[in-house]
Amino acid sequence: MYATVRSKNAAAAVMFKELYKTPSPLIDPETGEPMEATPPNDFETENVVADAAMYDALGLGLSRGEMYGVMLAMKRLGEDPEKKLATVRFFGKMLGTTADYYVFESTLKEPAPAPEGETAEGEVPPEASGQGANTYTYFVCQTLGGPFTKLPDVTPATIRCARLIKRYLTGDLAADVSAYPAFPGLEADYLRAMIGRIASATVVCPAGMFTLDEETGAVNKVEEYAPGAAEDMVELDRWAHRYPHVKPQGRCEFYAAPIPEPEEGEEPAEEVEPETSPALLSTLDADAESDAIDWGAAVTAKNEEGEEVQEGRPAWASCTSSTVPGVKFPVIGIKSLVWPGAFVAYDASTGAFSNCYVGYGFKNAPFVPAPPPEIQNEFGFTPEPEPVEEGEEAPEPAEGEEVPEIPKESSELPPLPEPEPEPEEGEGEEGAEGEEPAE
Repeated sequence: MYATVRSKNAAAAVMFKELYKTPSPLIDPETGEPMEATPPNDFETENVVADAAMYDALGLGLSRGEMYGVMLAMKRLGEDPEKKLATVRFFGKMLGTTADYYVFESTLKEPAPAPEGETAEGEVPPEASGQGANTYTYFVCQTLGGPFTKLPDVTPATIRCARLIKRYLTGDLAADVSAYPAFPGLEADYLRAMIGRIASATVVCPAGMFTLDEETGAVNKVEEYAPGAAEDMVELDRWAHRYPHVKPQGRCEFYAAPIPEPEEGEEPAEEVEPETSPALLSTLDADAESDAIDWGAAVTAKNEEGEEVQEGRPAWASCTSSTVPGVKFPVIGIKSLVWPGAFVAYDASTGAFSNCYVGYGFKNAPFVPAPPPEIQNEFGFTPEPEPVEEGEEAPEPAEGEEVPEIPKESSELPPLPEPEPEPEEGEGEEGAEGEEPAE
């Protein structure tokens, strides 16, 4: 065991060391001379080193040394000419039992092709890549400097099932997700569903920094936005949700299944009422009284009269890098109480802010396992009646013939058999009183 751990640590150290080296040029196998290197991909990203300073001031997130490795790994990912990424952001670190995942959020320069295959009848189709819950593409690596793996797009089925189960990550993307209800995928799909839920609920921005186009629904940055003061940014109404809400259906945009045309004499089917969600760019102070799935912190409880009422709970908490009054350059932190480990750091001197998540992917809510399916009734062993053709009457029983009563199906178990009576004392024994012994 210790030898395995040492070998894993040694391999991780070697891969991390490669991040600090200049990549060696490829050699032409025919001429033996260095080949012309492909120019690196141009991409946009955040100032990870500056973000690490804010995390360190608040005592949240990862250390400065680990964040420097994140910056180098992000550089390698973004400059890869084959991936063609437009933007890269460090989402956070998902913790597992045997290995962890460093998660990177990205957008593509070219839209990904639509997945092959059709959605089964009766199922909700997933949103296309680059839209809704699949707006961003996520890459993960288990070791800084190790290979990157692209996670699959999220589907409504994986989102809905992930909300019903609670399970630790193992660190193996190809591992089965053993849970009830049965999860429709592997750990890579489960990880992607958890990331989608957390990102939708916890990625925030200063209120007023972006505006929503009512016609197109696009989010545009306000050029005249002025950063808020530190004493103002500790208030929750100064922060807003940056990503759209994922509805209970598992999509950001509600999907209404087509209603089949009724046959003659049948009434048309009723239209399904679309699910509603909190508005994009809504402020965080509304989450305390909201019961929106994955966003709100309100719970249903019973009052003294036994009626169910909705009680508000704190959804966010603020903190500062220093409680000493008069500090010139404080750092403000807003932490999620619904998803412990998610936070945003804000530098009042520059107006820069950064979102991050470090945790196991568990929601701070009572977990109630899904109940098993209903037990089927006992099978009734009854004689099958003879088939009767249409227009004919069933034959009447002859005189004296008893008609067997068809028992109804019952969910009760059959009665236990009565125990056999125990033999009386001396009965059946050799040489008992009143009996002559055998010769």
